[in-house]
Amino acid sequence: MKFPGETPPRNMFANPQDHDCPHGIPQNHLIVKQETRGLANALVLLDRKDSRVMPSLLKYELSTVACQLKPRMQWVPQGASLALTNKDGAEHHLIAYRKSDTLFDVKLPGGIAPVRRPLVVAGLYKLNCGKHPWERAWIYVSPHDSVAVTDLQGSFLIKNVPPGGYVISARHEGWDLDTANQGTRPEYIPMAQYREVVVKKGQTSEVIFDNLTGSLQF
Repeated sequence: MKFPGETPPRNMFANPQDHDCPHGIPQNHLIVKQETRGLANALVLLDRKDSRVMPSLLKYELSTVACQLKPRMQWVPQGASLALTNKDGAEHHLIAYRKSDTLFDVKLPGGIAPVRRPLVVAGLYKLNCGKHPWERAWIYVSPHDSVAVTDLQGSFLIKNVPPGGYVISARHEGWDLDTANQGTRPEYIPMAQYREVVVKKGQTSEVIFDNLTGSLQF
């Protein structure tokens, strides 16, 4: 996964109010490895119609760390539960949206034990903090495990794909400001690219995404 062009400099969000947070918050919506243009935190989806993975014994967590939500992007099997954990002591108010629906609304004051919420509806969740306009995270809830999130190198791996032809997509929340949709927090134009891939038995298929462009949906 490569960033399509010259990368913009990382910005800092000013924090003039909450003394429990750092004065400057580095943006984390766009993370690019400069040497290779590797793009992190892109969601990669293989188009499959079956539902073959159920909640595993793995633990899934979204944490507040230095007044940022981490990880910025993750995927969770449908039906699993998510631990919302305050690791910085500041007060947070996490709200999860799927399209126009609010799926949960949780207040996380400092010192509270982790709060768990089940993720029973498939799709992409957008999580905002009601107290800090720079805090955002994304969770893709999937009925199958043909999903990946690119790492800091821009790499991803999807295992156990049956042989056949598929459409595979890479999606990112974007990096160009959506000037027509600005409110109290920055909004970006989503980016996406679609490719076709043929998976052969016993072989590894390589897919390179290097031309993500503006998309109507993320």
